Amino acid sequence: MASNLIDVVLLAYQGVDELDLFGAWSVLRKAAEIDPDGALPVVRMVLAAPESFVTGSGGLVFRAEQMLDDVVPGRALVVPGGRGAAAAARDASILSYVGEAVKRGCRVYGVCTGSLIIAATGLTRTRSLAIHRNKREMLLDLPVNEVTTGLVEDGPFVTVGGDPAHSVKSVDLAFALLADFAPHAVEAVGSRMELMPGRRPARLDTRAASVSLVP
Repeated sequence: MASNLIDVVLLAYQGVDELDLFGAWSVLRKAAEIDPDGALPVVRMVLAAPESFVTGSGGLVFRAEQMLDDVVPGRALVVPGGRGAAAAARDASILSYVGEAVKRGCRVYGVCTGSLIIAATGLTRTRSLAIHRNKREMLLDLPVNEVTTGLVEDGPFVTVGGDPAHSVKSVDLAFALLADFAPHAVEAVGSRMELMPGRRPARLDTRAASVSLVP
């Protein structure tokens, strides 16, 4: 049971986009609740932020479950976007946390302008990241090999953005996270939510210059 535990940290910060954050949170929360008998891997998640109270892009005020400094990076880290992403990308405590997560072997999942925070760590020089189409220039100012679109996996980073779709970016990303760690949980969660992901992940390896689509 313990070996199947998926520890996921969801990062929040001042100005985080509520849909980016709670779209992913909703999917992962359902994954944490399914099959209490343990036939499916269990998701253990925590919503962490540098400050106790966070005001989102749309004005929602909420309380973080834990302070970011008190949370050890798990197997996956979700980095949402939002109007406050550019400022968060200059926050030394946030960048240190994301960088440490990558060094620990954590997979990092970025929604939209969350890619600004990921890129600001300096760990994406050989990687491709996706971002909102209106924010491409901001990402080009950071150490990134290529700015792309869609739902893209490149090394330890999985990012989504830049392609208008009928599905929600953060929801698609959360399902991609489940597919990485517990693929058989995707159908169970989708059935419970009456929702399925709309984007197909593209797996890239820019260092090897290869591209493949996940069926």
